[in-house]
Amino acid sequence: MSSYKITFITPLFGKGVFETPEVRPPSIRGQLHWWFRALGGTYDDEKAVFGGAHKGATASKVVVRVSHVQGETAEHRTLPHKHGGMSAPKAAFSPGSSFELHVLTRGGGFALDRQKKHFERSLAAWMHLGTLGLRATRAAGSFVWEPLSEDGFRMPATQEAYEAKCREFLAQTPLRWAVLDKRYESAENARRVVSDTLGGRDDRDGESDLARLNFPLGKASKGRKTSPLRFRIVSPGNNGFHIAAVWDDRQAVTGNRPGDLEGLVRLLQRRKPKLGEQLMKIIR
Repeated sequence: MSSYKITFITPLFGKGVFETPEVRPPSIRGQLHWWFRALGGTYDDEKAVFGGAHKGATASKVVVRVSHVQGETAEHRTLPHKHGGMSAPKAAFSPGSSFELHVLTRGGGFALDRQKKHFERSLAAWMHLGTLGLRATRAAGSFVWEPLSEDGFRMPATQEAYEAKCREFLAQTPLRWAVLDKRYESAENARRVVSDTLGGRDDRDGESDLARLNFPLGKASKGRKTSPLRFRIVSPGNNGFHIAAVWDDRQAVTGNRPGDLEGLVRLLQRRKPKLGEQLMKIIR
């Protein structure tokens, strides 16, 4: 179908069986699965596209391959707003590392045109607003890209063009999103802002506030929950860096009520204004 060169602008905390940094096709497939569902794909279409092992096992129509993985690995802070051991450093691919992504079909391709269109929409959504690896919801594993095939998506050259593309493939979906206005000189500065939120062992008040809002930033213990609020660092036209935010509004999936997002943004305004003031854009 299409090929891309992916270049990371924040550390990729991806690891394989030997606990060393690795770019893993199954992780990319997992991201595409999430976007396929989040954009409204049905169970039957998801099974037809990605395959399934139960109740009529079927092979995946999509093949994800990676090649030419290049770059340095080093220890990077998973919590960049903290210092020393509290920053939880882990081995990662450093910013500037890259790989080639190849997305192919097999077995005659997609059975239905709607499945093809929905998968391509999901791929575009991940390319524009998704991430990869550990701490992916807090903008680790953010990247820029360039197409290596004629049918590949091109990266928009301006913030306005970036937002226009996002509106195009997120229209009429249960997701709320915004590319925030503040421009950063480095992707790591932007990642530090989205990492410094609320909660944790040293923020009991924050934990209580988040519990009242049904943990809108996720939960790491006693019933683990993925954060419904996801961040990505974007660099339209490679001209500075912006924070992109996506809120999963599927109440049946996240358990979050209408109003939890606004409650979180108001709370961040008071406690973490560097992020909270910018996030007003996602609730307007």
